[in-house]
Amino acid sequence: MKIIVPGASGFVGRNFILQTPSDWDVYAIYNNSQDFPAFIKDHELEHVRAISCDFTNEEQLNDLSKIIGSHCEACVYFLANGNPALSTQDPILDLSQNTLALLGFLKTFTINRFIYFSSGAVYDKLSGPVTPQSAVDPHLPYAISKLASEQYIKFFAARETIKEYIILRFFGCFGPYEPDRKIYTKLVKNFCIDQKNEFTVTGDGQNLIDAMYVDDTIAGIFKVLDSPHKNKVVDFCSARPLTIDNLVKLAASVFDRTNVNVVHQGAVPEYIDFQASPEEMQNLFDFKPQISLEEGFKKLAKHLKS
Repeated sequence: MKIIVPGASGFVGRNFILQTPSDWDVYAIYNNSQDFPAFIKDHELEHVRAISCDFTNEEQLNDLSKIIGSHCEACVYFLANGNPALSTQDPILDLSQNTLALLGFLKTFTINRFIYFSSGAVYDKLSGPVTPQSAVDPHLPYAISKLASEQYIKFFAARETIKEYIILRFFGCFGPYEPDRKIYTKLVKNFCIDQKNEFTVTGDGQNLIDAMYVDDTIAGIFKVLDSPHKNKVVDFCSARPLTIDNLVKLAASVFDRTNVNVVHQGAVPEYIDFQASPEEMQNLFDFKPQISLEEGFKKLAKHLKS
């Protein structure tokens, strides 16, 4: 299979390419990550070719199409602004990274099967159970650009430059290679490595978080790639949401920290008070997360210690 992976140098992208079969031709696209070519070499991924390209630069996109050809059997598109909070400070940058980059790519390439990582953030400002049929009106710039990107994918599908697509409204994951600013890595370092009994969270601690271990995420992606189902928007979640406070307490218990003090400060730009169902992922793609949060924390701790 010839597959292009925009955003391959990101957290989920790295985990994905590590598990791609050796008989695939994988074009791993990155922009500014200086260590990514070395990552490919160190892991002896001979079937993976790392290529630098700025998707907001038309000349670079044209050069990329000359290198790999303008048609791909498949694409798993991870490229995005990886920090939703940043979108409130610089919505133009967020729009450029999330939507304009996507538009540049879809104007340049044709793809048989296009898997797009959207976000559960599109449900911003809703409460309670949500589904892809829910009426959405997000206010967070990150959520706005993700929702716009979904609509543009449908536009290009109508023009048949995308033969079929699956849009995954992803609720998040954690594991090796995630940024240090992510709460799961912070929790492991705080309670396991530094053995502290206090943890500071932004906000009141009652907003929800629903993330699976990254190995489950990658397993789900492969099932979606192999499926005959097409042209659907699907929630991709663990359906095990916890409040931030309860997540902190769970992490503390995994690493045998007692009498933990949770400190609250400031406010979060993305307050999640909604939850999705994994039912459609299970019905369409036979996917259900297998790794518990407790096991995931231990796996991440082993990685960070090494």
